[in-house]
Amino acid sequence: MKASSLAAVAAAVLVAAACSGRAPVAEATIESTCGAAAKGDRRVDVGFCARQFASYHGAAEADAWGLAKIAALIGVNLADDAVFDIGAGKIRPSPGGGAKGDKAMDACAKAYDAVGVAFAEAADELGSRRYAAARQELARVAALVQRCDGGLSRAGARSPLPRYSADCQQVAIIGIAFTSLLK
Repeated sequence: MKASSLAAVAAAVLVAAACSGRAPVAEATIESTCGAAAKGDRRVDVGFCARQFASYHGAAEADAWGLAKIAALIGVNLADDAVFDIGAGKIRPSPGGGAKGDKAMDACAKAYDAVGVAFAEAADELGSRRYAAARQELARVAALVQRCDGGLSRAGARSPLPRYSADCQQVAIIGIAFTSLLK
């Protein structure tokens, strides 16, 4: 056998020996991270999670920490969209709310503004790797969204924001679940 062939065989044996006993490294994907989050919190909708992150630039390369930060940014965008749609008159309370419904919609704009702030604060906390503080900010989202829906209900108007409400809450749940995956 030639010396170069012996060297190649020796190198292959050394690589095989070095790698023996090690499980192959599985590359994390959006789907696998969403699945892991759902195992930790049954409220995580894996399909919704995968769809939200699949369309977000950079999410495919992100680890759990990156996806948690992206969840917070998606939440900021959702809250900003709700505030814009309310302010632009694209979303109005159902008929029957009258002046109380209009006042409740103004309160909803403020509530969704606060939702955006909670998501932004969570993103800042995640950036500093303060996971418990990030989870606390994300946990605020549900109460803020419910404040809007409850105010409209008390005004006798059906909430015109069910999609924003559901999406913001789900993104907050996903963010909390991703953050819980971090050590």
